[in-house]
Amino acid sequence: MNLTAQLPAMRETLRRSRSELGRRRTVIASADRVLITSVVAVFDSIGPLLGATTSEADALSCLQHTPADLLICSDQLESGDGPSLVRQARTLHPQLICLMLIQRPLRSTIEAATAAGCQGLCSRDLVGNGHLLKALQAIDSDDLYIDPVIAGVLRHSRLSPSGRPLKPGLTVREEDVLRGICRGLSNQEIADQLNLSIDTVKHSVTAVLSKLDARDRSQAMLIAFRNDLVELPPPLPRWTP
Repeated sequence: MNLTAQLPAMRETLRRSRSELGRRRTVIASADRVLITSVVAVFDSIGPLLGATTSEADALSCLQHTPADLLICSDQLESGDGPSLVRQARTLHPQLICLMLIQRPLRSTIEAATAAGCQGLCSRDLVGNGHLLKALQAIDSDDLYIDPVIAGVLRHSRLSPSGRPLKPGLTVREEDVLRGICRGLSNQEIADQLNLSIDTVKHSVTAVLSKLDARDRSQAMLIAFRNDLVELPPPLPRWTP
């Protein structure tokens, strides 16, 4: 594949990454040494990369001895695993932002990462297309990001039903917002597609989480899929003010 035409977009993504990543103190952990090398190359010209490891134990040691505020890890490590690392890392530093790059997009891996407290879940294959920057921006504005590939894995998985019928009483607008969440859209993307203000979307997201008794967007997504609360049309309907 000839990517020459995409070079300007790649350079623009790198330029925009400087302000977002430059204020982060980052530790990266992955069994994928090519991924580590590429991230190191980016951070060397942008912001402080405090540690790069291939194992859970070494990553935890880095986090214990550095003032890191961002952990980027993959689900696969040379020893240990990503969800276990995130769970222990957030015990050490409750304010730590954790972004996991999923190499094996299995439902069990995604659910484990969500339960561990990851604020961002991205497909490893999308990292080079600006999704890392997009994920960090979405986490800042929405507190959590799940990219469309990961959302699609959950949507097509055979999730066990919750065991009791769920009738959350969502309004039509809240159902539309829930569909957007289940497609892996950020608040801004939902607002753009529904022709709503960002504040209206944030209010609707809060209402959805409350009615579903969900702690965050990822749990709301799992609840929705388990209880058949959403059918996902290709485009979301636009609301007329």
